[in-house]
Amino acid sequence: MYNLTRTFFNNNKIAKHFSITFILVGIGGLIFLDKLITIFFQHNDITKQGPLTFGILFIISTGIILYFIINHMQKVIKNIDKAYNDLKQKEKDRLAPYEFALDNSVDAIHWFTLDGKFIYVNNATCKLDGYTKEEFEDLYLEDIDPNFTRETAPLCMQEIRDTPNWRIETTHRKKDGTIYPVEVSGHGIIYNGKEYICAFARDMTQRIAYRNEITNMNEELQKSVKEKEILLKEIHHRVKNNMEIISSLLNMQAHKSNDIKFKEAMIESRSKIHAMALVHEFLYLGENLAFINVNEYIEKLIEDIKELYISNNTRIDVDLNIDKLEFSINRCIQVGMVLHELCVNALKYAFKEDRTNLLCIHMNLIGENIVVKIRDNGEGLSNLDELEKSDSIGMQLIHSIVDFQLHGTIDFKNNDGLECNIIFPEKEIK
Repeated sequence: MYNLTRTFFNNNKIAKHFSITFILVGIGGLIFLDKLITIFFQHNDITKQGPLTFGILFIISTGIILYFIINHMQKVIKNIDKAYNDLKQKEKDRLAPYEFALDNSVDAIHWFTLDGKFIYVNNATCKLDGYTKEEFEDLYLEDIDPNFTRETAPLCMQEIRDTPNWRIETTHRKKDGTIYPVEVSGHGIIYNGKEYICAFARDMTQRIAYRNEITNMNEELQKSVKEKEILLKEIHHRVKNNMEIISSLLNMQAHKSNDIKFKEAMIESRSKIHAMALVHEFLYLGENLAFINVNEYIEKLIEDIKELYISNNTRIDVDLNIDKLEFSINRCIQVGMVLHELCVNALKYAFKEDRTNLLCIHMNLIGENIVVKIRDNGEGLSNLDELEKSDSIGMQLIHSIVDFQLHGTIDFKNNDGLECNIIFPEKEIK
């Protein structure tokens, strides 16, 4: 209101009009008074009626002049008052949306002086804390935030003023003494040459409840996952043990028989079972229950095959060149069975005791395909067509897995020994 009134009275046009009106009325009044006195003394004796008459005329003329001046002043004041009220209404209409937004904000909004005294709060603040706007006029920050004192509150105001995007999680105390958590952000502002702090507070009670609920759920889920991991590991361990029992039974049957072919069939069956059991062993011992490190699996598989099929007099070097890959359980068993059959064939038919034997196993990710090469340094085959047409269980198993499970291709060729190349799509890979 003071600023609006000052604006009106600083208007040069109003002062100019008022001054001109005062001068014109004054001059007109003096001229009229002079004429009136002149006419009067032309017809009357100045010694008899002069002073009294002059006084009466002066009072009458002065009253007329004052009437016109005061009447003009009343009009000016009336116009000023009307203009002030119009501007006041316009300012009120202009600020109405901002006042509505402030008072209906979800967040509590506070204005502080630098010593922590409240000078403005919105309706949300009153609802949250239980005080009226009039009561807040006598309160300081420490009255609603028990984490501050009369000494530390001004320090907090200065920190807010000097820190862009200042934010803190604290607690507020309601009028009834209830403590609730809030998140507060603050900014320093300058208004009419004075520094103030504007702070926004949001009740975090529901958010913290959700946070605690989610934390508890996560802990329960982690506990449940851990229990299931232990259970799955135990299942893989038991599957591996059961397969080892089957392998032992087959070994017992082989020892009881004098049939060489039967013994060989039992040994091959044991080896196949062990290749599959090895997958469950890696899952049981590893940290990941979904994928297996291919490098470690193939290294262990080759060692086990060598131990089963190679005598101590046979020297064999293994060239492993395998990319860092992790296969799913299903894919690892498929690849393991194919490698097992090809390696066993090389160990049985290509290697001899009187020379240095070489087994190359390469597995690389090229583009979107896995490329596998297995090569020995044996004598190779004179007729590769016979290998393709072979009705042995091993070759049938290899073609069945490559064609129908890996959805790949297989090719044999002579390359200083027998070389097998297998290509299948990159799937079920971590």
